[in-house]
Amino acid sequence: MKAPDLTLKLALDEKANCAGKIQVPRKGSVQIVKRGGTIWLKPDAAFWKAQLGEEQGAQAADRVRGRYIKGSTQDDELGSKGLANACDLDAFRSASGALDSPGPHWKRGPVTDVDGRKAVPVTRARDDVRVRMLVAADGKPQPLRLDRTADGNEDRITLDRYDRNVPARTPPADRTMTADELHDAFSHMDSTPKESV
Repeated sequence: MKAPDLTLKLALDEKANCAGKIQVPRKGSVQIVKRGGTIWLKPDAAFWKAQLGEEQGAQAADRVRGRYIKGSTQDDELGSKGLANACDLDAFRSASGALDSPGPHWKRGPVTDVDGRKAVPVTRARDDVRVRMLVAADGKPQPLRLDRTADGNEDRITLDRYDRNVPARTPPADRTMTADELHDAFSHMDSTPKESV
């Protein structure tokens, strides 16, 4: 997904498992792994600096030492609830313009091309939200791309590699720290994060 304030590259499934990377322009990136109710987050140094400022962020990155932070998807202190939503196909469908909700009918357009594949565009609009979905014209009618315009912003979601499993490997214990260990590390610094990570 590419949006003005966010880029996501995720593998996800119907069970809300996922693995990938979330990047925020000028604010760094976070690698994410989610299996069931457990989530692992690995912010980069730029992310810590954006959260805490240059000096404090450098200290935080040094203390975390590139490890994943392990927590529960219910732990809002880590901000993991919001990040876990990125792995939830139902939340994705809802955020994509309420694709399954009642409203205007989809309007079909002429066959076009998406990365070398023939696709049928279908469009619907409601209020100030316009959604255009490009569906494969050959083989299974799978969505290939979703373009969404709302409040003057444009988001693009590219969908591919269907029928591949989300990687089941989770970060090993020696490359992981718990949320409690993270808080302990921050307690030895001059300040704690001003907002959830």
